[in-house]
Amino acid sequence: MKKLFLILTALSLAFSTATFAKSKKADAEQFSCADRKYCKEMNSCAEAKFHLNECGESRLDRDGDGVPCENVCRK
Repeated sequence: MKKLFLILTALSLAFSTATFAKSKKADAEQFSCADRKYCKEMNSCAEAKFHLNECGESRLDRDGDGVPCENVCRK
């Protein structure tokens, strides 16, 4: 019974990690660096983060806290 629990736990962790990696890759494929340049043009926080991290649009993070477009990415 203990072995079964460990196996199920390991499979669960492996599946959740693979799903997270797949969704992160899908976000990167969905956005393009050529599309939007200003916070008012962003449709989601994920898109703003993509432009900050992948496209080098550092001006999207005006206060330098690592969160782009505070109007879009509210905590």
